[in-house]
Amino acid sequence: YRYQEGVTESVLSQFDQIFSQLRVVRQYGETLDSENGQYTREELDYAATMLTQITLRDYQLSTLLSTDQASFDELYDSLYSAIKNTMSGNVTEGQESEAIQNISMIVGYRTDTDLLQNIVIPVLRSCIQPNMVIDQEATENARNEARNAVEAVVYKQGQNIVVKGEGRITVNQIAMLNTLGLLNSSEADITFYLGGALFVIICMVIYFLLLNRVKPQLTHDYKRLLLMSLILLITMLLCVLVKTINVYAIPVIMAAILLTAVESPTVGLYANALMAVLIAGLTIGSSSSVSEEMIQIFVSASIGGPLAALMMGRGTSRLRAMLSGLIGAVVSFAIVTCLGLLTTSAAIDTVLGNAAWCMTGALLSGVLTAVFQPLLEMMFNLPTPMRLLELSNPNQPLLKKLMMEAPGTYHHSILVANLAEASAEAIGANPLLARCGAYYHDIGKLKRPLYFSENQSGTENVHDHTDPLVSAKILTAHPRDGVVLARQYHLPTAIQSIIAQHHGNSPVMYFYHKAVQQSGGKPVDINEFRYDGDRPSSKEAAIIMICDTVEAAVRSLKGAKSPEELEDYIVKLVRGKLSDGQLNSAPLTLSDIDAICSACATVLRGVNHERVAYPTDKTGGKRLFRKKEPAVTFTDRAAQTPSSPEKTITPDDVEKPEPILEATSAQQHDLFISPQPTEAPVVLDDILEDGGDEKNTVEIETENAPAFLHPSDMQAEEPAAGEMTEKPADGEALDEA
Repeated sequence: YRYQEGVTESVLSQFDQIFSQLRVVRQYGETLDSENGQYTREELDYAATMLTQITLRDYQLSTLLSTDQASFDELYDSLYSAIKNTMSGNVTEGQESEAIQNISMIVGYRTDTDLLQNIVIPVLRSCIQPNMVIDQEATENARNEARNAVEAVVYKQGQNIVVKGEGRITVNQIAMLNTLGLLNSSEADITFYLGGALFVIICMVIYFLLLNRVKPQLTHDYKRLLLMSLILLITMLLCVLVKTINVYAIPVIMAAILLTAVESPTVGLYANALMAVLIAGLTIGSSSSVSEEMIQIFVSASIGGPLAALMMGRGTSRLRAMLSGLIGAVVSFAIVTCLGLLTTSAAIDTVLGNAAWCMTGALLSGVLTAVFQPLLEMMFNLPTPMRLLELSNPNQPLLKKLMMEAPGTYHHSILVANLAEASAEAIGANPLLARCGAYYHDIGKLKRPLYFSENQSGTENVHDHTDPLVSAKILTAHPRDGVVLARQYHLPTAIQSIIAQHHGNSPVMYFYHKAVQQSGGKPVDINEFRYDGDRPSSKEAAIIMICDTVEAAVRSLKGAKSPEELEDYIVKLVRGKLSDGQLNSAPLTLSDIDAICSACATVLRGVNHERVAYPTDKTGGKRLFRKKEPAVTFTDRAAQTPSSPEKTITPDDVEKPEPILEATSAQQHDLFISPQPTEAPVVLDDILEDGGDEKNTVEIETENAPAFLHPSDMQAEEPAAGEMTEKPADGEALDEA
């Protein structure tokens, strides 16, 4: 240590400045009217602003404000002299707390306990400084002298460290054997495990920071973070286990293939870089060929892993995982062979043997991916391509139920799926998720299929004798019912979100228009006729909202429209959604919306294509090709030419059979509304009673009707998506959604 001049004067000057501020605060306390030393929040905050040299807590400020003048002056005098006497001696660097404790003991005999603990200790900690500081140069010289005074124990190459029968083993011999790793010690190597843990933590932190930059939505989902961490952990454990067989056979690229399959190629590529570093550093044994093994495994994983991940891509078959492993195996074999020939003098059979083991590890990665992927999909309910393909199968129980019990809704969903897939491909969204979400977006209609017009073929429209508000509440309940069904059938969360958001909080304009007509001039709140869901928050949910509206509205059009008129009509529908704010939360640009409109128009032009008229016998007025049994013939619009003498048979000319309503449960009986409302009035709670708590609507912010919803321009928004297809009371056709 060396003595530092001027420290005593500096400490006393600092002490005076602190006590000057404390004196001002104490004088401020005399102006306050407090009871039992209690002060308000404002008084304490104002007192704290007077202190710049020291920081005191609220209870310390209360003690200072309550101190009388005599006690304060006595405290100053005793502290000043005690500090001056202590600093005249040696206060060593690193032992300041001992000096503070000594001063506290000196002044403690004549100082109140509260003042000692709340004022004296903070003041001493703020001003006491050491006057004996460490001399770094002298300390280093002393260390070098001590080091040089120790004779080194050197063992030359070929010299025995320990010889059997020579007697006691010295400490130096044990240390040498332990350093070389020749002792079979039962003690854990703390430094080894600490270094490994720090290495893993640093690599993982860098990995998730990079992911947060490129995919922030991924790192904000705890379930997906857990999934990625689990895959990385499984890969590391398998590598450690396989290493006991052969270090080259470790499945290091499994994380890249598996994360690509369940997340995306970007996540897989980042994971491959992480695992190449981690595995090469942690699973290599302490042998003479450590550097060679590390280089070969690291390079083969760095090149073979990305190729396998890109091969996996967005594969739609389980075989793709095996093919990815095969690609990685071929590349790994070539890399290890080349590096072995370049960096070692071993025989060619040894090099090829190592390459074969490395190829085995890559193949094992593909096999393990095919094993773990279905398990992870089931555990985390992931919307992977294979899982979505399975859900798109018409034999899936929920789709089959929809097809049998609500065939109109099923076929509507098929058309929406075609539109959604084309739109998703046009803007770079997930077309498979869009198609699968469209299949299930209206499954809530299974709860009350006859309340939706597409399922009312051959039956009376139950909404004809129902209050418009009740009808609107029934229709707007189907997204909530769909979410309940989706959870029962364990559909992925992404599809559940699409079901809940595909109508947003848009209004059911047909029943709002009907309510306005029946209100007799009284104001009608449009918010009573809105869906209570969230607005779409993903590209796929927004696409399905648009395609659902477009398909329903185009289906309700009367008369043929040219391609230009059809596209203009679609743009008008989407503009209405934009004006109502339904797409405000969706990550779509204006160019994306334009591409969606063009894709929908292209698909609808193919759906509503014209057909060539069937040839007829002009002399007899009969068709040239007839079935053996007579059947009612409906001709297309294109077949109704002026030159054709045949009479077109319309659906009204055909006698309709009585509708068969098969009630399979008491619930279906409850859903039927009598056409005589005076005798059996419709009650909303009776209709929704089987929904339990699901009938509780979500309170939404009241909004004024947008400009395009003026009563003079009120039109049915979704007439074919289960809402209505009939005309309003005045007979005016609804041309727009």
